[in-house]
Amino acid sequence: MDHPNLYRSCDLPGGALDWGVRSAFVRAKSAIDPSRLETTTRRIGEEIFRRAEAAAPSILSQEYWQTRGMEWLTRDEDLKLRLFRFIEALPSLQTPEEIARRLKETVDRNGEHGRPLPLAFQAALSYRRNDSWHAGLVAWAARYAALRAATQFICGSTPREAIESVLQLRQSGMAFTLDVLGETVHSDRVAEELQQLYIRLVEQLSLAAPGWPAAPILDSAPWGTIPRVNVSIKLTGIVANLDPADPTAADAVLARLRPILRAAMRHGAFINIDVEHYAIKNVTLDLYQRMLSEPEFSNWPDCGIVIQAYLVDGERDMAGLIDWARRRGTPITVRLVKGAYWDTETAEAIREGRPIPVFTEKWQSDASFERITRMMIDNADIIRPAFASHNVRSIAHALALEESSDLPPRTIELQMLTGMGDPLKRAVVDMGQRLRVYAPFGQLIPGMAYLIRRLIENTANESFLRQSFGGQVPIAELLRMPGPEQSVRMAKSK
Repeated sequence: MDHPNLYRSCDLPGGALDWGVRSAFVRAKSAIDPSRLETTTRRIGEEIFRRAEAAAPSILSQEYWQTRGMEWLTRDEDLKLRLFRFIEALPSLQTPEEIARRLKETVDRNGEHGRPLPLAFQAALSYRRNDSWHAGLVAWAARYAALRAATQFICGSTPREAIESVLQLRQSGMAFTLDVLGETVHSDRVAEELQQLYIRLVEQLSLAAPGWPAAPILDSAPWGTIPRVNVSIKLTGIVANLDPADPTAADAVLARLRPILRAAMRHGAFINIDVEHYAIKNVTLDLYQRMLSEPEFSNWPDCGIVIQAYLVDGERDMAGLIDWARRRGTPITVRLVKGAYWDTETAEAIREGRPIPVFTEKWQSDASFERITRMMIDNADIIRPAFASHNVRSIAHALALEESSDLPPRTIELQMLTGMGDPLKRAVVDMGQRLRVYAPFGQLIPGMAYLIRRLIENTANESFLRQSFGGQVPIAELLRMPGPEQSVRMAKSK
């Protein structure tokens, strides 16, 4: 296949491919042999694991000790959950005495502490009421530890700090998308402030971006130039109490969204629309399509959307986006994720007596991710694929599909989270892949909910990162095709 001609876009709006070129994709779809694809997936996955092992942190590095601390924490599920609740409550605790007392209650399980506790926790256990000096020491240590954890997952609280953080990412061979923390705003004043913050971030990052060193792998793709500045936004952050049933909600969202997109178009930046809870998934997808169908934005390719593979609706949602994008005629970027609200979605559905919207087994989400990956790559003429995962099998499968479809290198983009799986990040960068890091931005207090989610994800029993780099599951098992027997194999391997 002639790659330069495949991505010839000078005559077409937004880099869309003509129907003659599209037929090449159709031929490529049918030509992929499943057994050969699986062999390629395993080969790529084994290479990723080898490179990740070689990229492991030094014992002298902070990253090494953060990883060891996380491994220690995962061995005691009850203590882990108690500490996470303490971290979540920490911003609301006003005095050193309150902090010391709460931490003592957190680690003191009626005298039954299980394994020996680190010195910091032992100091908290020895706290006595009215001992202000001791309380001050414990509070300082607790705040310091929480702030260190936050800086592992959150890239700054001011535009200046964000610029410094994303520049460090680029110097490490990684692109970024900046995500402003905070969900479900209840005040219209706060929502308007967030809208202005999004615009300010686009403007200030765009002023700094021309001075960043060139990085061809990050800044170009087979279809052309990729914007250096990339910002992810949540629709629940720019209007107060977004209610899908409210007939006025859509107009309110669009009115707040247009100035952000105009700023991005003016400065050559990229905007990604996040999809959050299931309750607003459909309205988010609808508003995304409505906005980009408006004449002002209809030829603009630099606005993306998220599809969540853990949703039973995921494949249907992807098919709808593909159909709409073809009718629109301008390519769109789709960020495929597993999903971050599994526990909440499941609990709320059970409580409300409605069908559970997410797959109930992890392997089902993994399999759904692979099916949607195939849909995206099969339609790479109109869908610019981005795959957000720390699961080596999922990453290797996407890369294998790209290779098996005879697409140009870096047609797909890989995405990962700040503060998680750094050896894995270094491995895919070393392989010459384009990697974008999802970089949360904001104050500690609104960031605590995000921090807790990341800590839980990073230490969950089924976490691929834990199984891969902190567990004993053989690589061959981790790279097997997702199936109903997967959970049984994993359990036996531990």
